[in-house]
Amino acid sequence: MVKCKIIFLTFTIFLCCSVLSGCNGSNTLLLLNWGEYINDEVVEEFEEKYNCVVNISIADSNELFYSKIKSGTTVYDLVVPSDYMVQKMVENDLLESLDFSKLPHYDRNNLLPGVQRIMRLMNENSPKNIDYSSYFVPYFWGTWGIMYNKNKEGLEESLNAYGWDAYFDRSKLPKGTKVGMYNSIMHSYAAVMCRNHLPFNEEKDEYISLCYDQLKAMQFDEWGTDTMKKSIAAGNLDLAFVWTGDCLDMLYSTLEDGTSYEDISFDIYIPHDTIAFMDNLVMTKAARHKELAYQFIDFMLETEHAKENASVVGYCTPYKSSYQSIVEYEGEEVWDNDWAYAVSKYYPYYEDESLYQGTPLSFFSKDYMTEITNMINNVKTGSN
Repeated sequence: MVKCKIIFLTFTIFLCCSVLSGCNGSNTLLLLNWGEYINDEVVEEFEEKYNCVVNISIADSNELFYSKIKSGTTVYDLVVPSDYMVQKMVENDLLESLDFSKLPHYDRNNLLPGVQRIMRLMNENSPKNIDYSSYFVPYFWGTWGIMYNKNKEGLEESLNAYGWDAYFDRSKLPKGTKVGMYNSIMHSYAAVMCRNHLPFNEEKDEYISLCYDQLKAMQFDEWGTDTMKKSIAAGNLDLAFVWTGDCLDMLYSTLEDGTSYEDISFDIYIPHDTIAFMDNLVMTKAARHKELAYQFIDFMLETEHAKENASVVGYCTPYKSSYQSIVEYEGEEVWDNDWAYAVSKYYPYYEDESLYQGTPLSFFSKDYMTEITNMINNVKTGSN
């Protein structure tokens, strides 16, 4: 079993018109996913079992997922959007309501309490009282945190003392600290709301002004994406707001290379006010291979398959059985012991939902999203 997220994904790419139009082959499943977000070996097992091909396309944002599904240029069967984008897709009638009788391995009671909390909050934020949980099966979940360079003298102490204020106020950081912000409209906006203990799912003009002022005042050294975790691990960046799973991705890779826990040069600070997220397997309304899609979802739900998938991706499985199989490991395999320790440390199990950190995003109206986008662009360009 591969033990790190960063592997060379081997995809079968068909350069022919049938794929571009949606591929009518009854034994071909079209999956739209994030990059480096699935275990190839598990996919190969599925292909062998069902004598089929899983054709995986990659997108790097929820917004791109939406535009690809909305355009219908390629008719994907399954997509892996985050919570707020599931809401938007459902609102715009792009997703198929799932028939859970075709998913014998899905048991809602098997979901971790933190996952159930996110599902509950999604429904509470529904403007039309929609039960979004009838449209998806959780795939991975977790939080966002502030990844930092442990070798930067005084930085860890500043984060522990000031939390969000250290991230947004250079006077509370060691001199010369290089700070990055994740280059995402929704997440950079939400970071300011978290810092100010404000509900980042409400639409208010004063929030946009506040966000502009505080993002502009910080003057981030970098607006980046997945590259920031690598920069921090290499010591070229000191601080960045990222997925907790991105930090663990680098942690597992570093451990895999033979570095001991004591010598890891980075860590992540997870504030209580932060973003919680859940990525999900959903079936598109236009899917042409629905039976195969159900088979794939159910295959990925099996305890061992969910565990094997998590071993490569680096994010946390949403299922109790797989989670327990990971954290309860006691054996001679050094990597498995390290993995168990990391999962239990960064994704602790609480029966009490209120102890879980973070709140999921909700999608904004088109007009408000345009205002946020313009504001963030003005921050990055230095415009007023």
